[in-house]
Amino acid sequence: MDTIHEEAVAAAGTRPDGTIDLNAAARSLLEGLLNAVMDEQASETGAQRNGYRERSLDTCIGRVTLRIPKLRTGTYFPDDVVERWSRTDTALASAICEMWVGGVSTRKVEAAAAKMGVERMSRSRVSRLCASLDAEVDEMRGADLSWAGWPYLWLDATYVPCREAGAARSTALVTAVACDSRARRRVVGVEAVDAESYQSWRSFLLSLRARGLSGVRLVVSDAHAGLARAVREVFLGSSWQRCVAHLERGVAERCRRRGDGAAAAAALKAAFSESDPALVRAGYRRACELLRARDGAGADLLEEAEPAALAYLDLPREHRLWIRTNNVQERMNREIKRRTSVVQVFPSTASLLRLVGAVCCDQNDAWACERNFIDRRGMEGPLSAAPSPEPSPAEVGSVLALVEEAFDRKLRAA
Repeated sequence: MDTIHEEAVAAAGTRPDGTIDLNAAARSLLEGLLNAVMDEQASETGAQRNGYRERSLDTCIGRVTLRIPKLRTGTYFPDDVVERWSRTDTALASAICEMWVGGVSTRKVEAAAAKMGVERMSRSRVSRLCASLDAEVDEMRGADLSWAGWPYLWLDATYVPCREAGAARSTALVTAVACDSRARRRVVGVEAVDAESYQSWRSFLLSLRARGLSGVRLVVSDAHAGLARAVREVFLGSSWQRCVAHLERGVAERCRRRGDGAAAAAALKAAFSESDPALVRAGYRRACELLRARDGAGADLLEEAEPAALAYLDLPREHRLWIRTNNVQERMNREIKRRTSVVQVFPSTASLLRLVGAVCCDQNDAWACERNFIDRRGMEGPLSAAPSPEPSPAEVGSVLALVEEAFDRKLRAA
């Protein structure tokens, strides 16, 4: 009985201590109102009920659960209450319909279309749905960025099959995620280019700067020579951080023997796990020395990459977890791939940008409400590493021993 009472109190927006949770009360009221409206509309059809299907809806006061009535004959969907699909689903429906018109659909795409109900939609219906979506995506891609400073910028590219002039080829899709001075992430740019070259990256970065992207202190990406050169030319005064996760994989691939590469990657992980910049640098250089005795080519790569791999150490300690890798972009790319894999080959660049732009808009909405990113207080004042005392010889020796132990353990396992 106590549990039932507590659930009833929570649903009414009243906490156990007697205070009122206004958000919970508003959510309960809104949820009840919407479900009552849908019940009334479904009753007007005269068809018998066959249960409900639940759908979550995110609102400004939190997530509510809609109970959409199912009918034994015919269908019912409250188009005047809630949109049928999300941004990404609308863009996906558009791509599928465009593929059907072009005669390039596959069984897999047809199955996905049937699951979404696209086979019951006319092309004009999809066009009307996409009209507002195109405007939203265009607004995101062309938004003015001069209202804030953007100290951190993550860049990456992923490849998606796209059809042009009747032939399917791999299209480079470049995206940019930036963190503003209020510690909020945002997708600030997305573009489809012919190749991931210096000219393409430079043009993309110039378009971001023309829209007002400024104050960049650090650009994080993988090691693409054209990208690094474009960053140096477009964002003068900024530093380039080479993703340490990509560096570990790159060293493992460069080494002739698999065991040497795995040992080098383990030694680097041990070095990067330290928080003191002096200890990280000491561990990194010890990893280079250990690898030099086993594989000169891998050691050359590590020594050449040192300035870019350790650039994050010059910035505040509480930011380093987020800026030493390109994981922000890696997660974005996984979400893009999850959506684009349904279509397999996009019928046009426009449909590709519509879908990816919708994914980016959804991601911006999610990031606008997040609370687990860089602390806003850490963005106040100059972005530089706080001075730290010189580590003692014992501390340095302990880190070097950890790096050596990680290296030797992997060698023995190989």
